Formats: sequence, structure tokens, C-alpha cells
Amino acid sequence: MFFLQVTTTKLSNTFSASDWSAIGAVAQAIIAIVNVCLASYIFIYQRRHNNTTDEHIIATNKQNIEHSAQLNKELIKNNAQLNEQNIKLQWFKELIVQPNIEAINSFYANLYRIKEKIVTSDLPTEAKEDINNFIKAELTTLRKSFIDTLLMVDKSFADQLLQNLDNLIDDITNAIFSDELKLNVPTVYEKFIGSKISYSRNSLLAQLYNYKGISNT
Repeated sequence: MFFLQVTTTKLSNTFSASDWSAIGAVAQAIIAIVNVCLASYIFIYQRRHNNTTDEHIIATNKQNIEHSAQLNKELIKNNAQLNEQNIKLQWFKELIVQPNIEAINSFYANLYRIKEKIVTSDLPTEAKEDINNFIKAELTTLRKSFIDTLLMVDKSFADQLLQNLDNLIDDITNAIFSDELKLNVPTVYEKFIGSKISYSRNSLLAQLYNYKGISNT
């Protein structure tokens, strides 16, 4: 305590009141300068940070706008393609399918009637050939009225339908000329001919119903 008093006394003796006033003024000036520098630094830093943030926001917004514009462009294109496809499907139904529904139904109805021609388990060769020629003639009629027209629109799809019909004719032919099958027995006929006709008809109708447009294959 004595040392502190002596030191204070010595400092008081060394500097006069005017000196202390000058030192206080200088200190205040230094503090003011430091505050100004600090405030300037904070202002410049904040401004740069804001500029960087603003640039990032602008860039992000620009990307979002460009992305939205691209999505909108693709959506318009897809809608146009979908509308075009729907129009083509409508024309397909009205010009090709609907005019030939009766021919399709007639084809399968006539095939169902061959059951009436099978009156014995041992059909003569001539009777078998008559049945075979009949079903081939029915297929030829359907091809000319329906399949050939479809070939001009979508060959791949027409080939799919024709494959279905060809398989049916082959199955019936094989059954008719088989010496082991007793086709006059209802269950045997249904298994080897009747069910084949029904399956082919249902498959063809499903193919027409599920048709979505021009095939790429």
C-alpha cells in the first residue's frame, strides 16, 4: 500500500494536470479511431458477405427458373405427343377395328361350328380335309378384311395378331388329323379345339384393347 501511494505520488509529481488532460484526449482519439476502423471493417465484411449471399441467391434463382422452363417445355412436348397419340388411336379404332368387329366375331363363330362336322371318332380323310380347308378359308377371309389393312398401319402389331391366328389354325389342324384323339367326345373336343378357339379370341381382343400406338419393333 505504501508503494502504491509513493508510485501515485511520483506519477502525480511527474505529470501536471494539463499533461493528464492531453493524455486523456489522445487516448480518447485513439479509441475513437479504433472504433471507426472496427466499424468500417464490420461494414465492409458485412457488405461483402451480403453481396456473396445475394449472388448465390440470384444464381440459384436463375437455375431454378431455367429448370422450371425446361420442365415446362418438356411437359408441353409430352402433352402434344400424347394428344397426337390419342388422336391416332381414335382413328385406329374407328377406321380399322370397329368396321372389322363383325368379321372377327364371324370368324370365331364359324370355327366354333366345326364341332357339328365331327360326328364320329374316326372321320374319313376327306372329311378332315374339308374341315381343314374350311378353317383356312375363314382365316383368309379375315386376313383380307382386317389383317391386311392393319399391315398398312402397324406391321409389327399385325404380325402379332396373325401369329395368334396362325397358331390357332395349326392347333385345330393337328387335332383334326390326329388318329389318337376322339374329337366326338365333348371333353376331348373342348380340350384340343374348343378351348383353343376361346383362348385365341380372348387374346386377340386383349391385344386390340391394350394397343397403345405404333410399335417400334
